[in-house]
Amino acid sequence: MGNGIALPRRAGHAGTMLSGLLLCGLFAFGCAQQKPQSGLTQYRFEVQGESYRLRSLHLEDHSASYNELVGTNVVAVDFDQDRVIDRIMLGEMSLSRAQEVYAYGLDMLARENRLAVRTPNIQRYLHESNDHQIEIRSFRPANVPPFNEFIIANNRPIVCPEVIIIMDQNADGTLEEVLQGEISLAEAQVRYTAVLRAGLQKGQLIEANGTILVKEK
Repeated sequence: MGNGIALPRRAGHAGTMLSGLLLCGLFAFGCAQQKPQSGLTQYRFEVQGESYRLRSLHLEDHSASYNELVGTNVVAVDFDQDRVIDRIMLGEMSLSRAQEVYAYGLDMLARENRLAVRTPNIQRYLHESNDHQIEIRSFRPANVPPFNEFIIANNRPIVCPEVIIIMDQNADGTLEEVLQGEISLAEAQVRYTAVLRAGLQKGQLIEANGTILVKEK
């Protein structure tokens, strides 16, 4: 992915994805505070001479909580602060490229112990399949059309299980881009369609107005 940037792998990312932990960037204050303060914090870094900022917004009343990757001509958002870029809000950068840069910045923060872990409120459907745990996460952000993330993780007890993330940008049942991992869109689509069908049959997914989303609880 990307243009040959040597970016470090994210240790322990699979566990973070599947346990639903939320990474809230207390970039300005570190982890010394027991309770994050409302407001905006940010961290500056460079990748191949390009300057970027990670901005984290957290309000104690939970009315807003998200991270942004901001570059010269790009703004990308991680709506639930789970280390995954969900949407490019400005610019032409691909999701996969933005994910590489975002992961690099988060890794730098993690090495400096400047990330706090929080429990998010995520609408998700879990589906067990042989040696894999499969998950659909639905997002309904304000002023942005709903979308889904399709996540496939290896359940076998290995040190660094592969986590595959594919985006359904319109929540219409069609996958558009592999954000992380190695899988063809065709193979991912077959699995996604089967999981959507199972979730609908169980009543854990709902279909309305051309979208298929995890049922809100």
